[in-house]
Amino acid sequence: MTMNKAAAVAIILFTIGLISFATWQLFRGNLEAAFMPLPFLLVVYFFVKNGER
Repeated sequence: MTMNKAAAVAIILFTIGLISFATWQLFRGNLEAAFMPLPFLLVVYFFVKNGER
C-alpha cells in the first residue's frame, strides 16, 4: 500500500515539529521534556516502516 502525498507531508511536518521541540527543550536544559517525544518518533518510524512493504 502506498502512502499519498498529504499523509507524507503530515508525517514530515509532525516529525520536524517533534525534533524541533526536543532540540529547543534540550538547549533550555529540560532533559525530561527533551526526551518526551521519543516514543512518538518511534511510532512514526514503525508507521512509515510498515508502509514501505
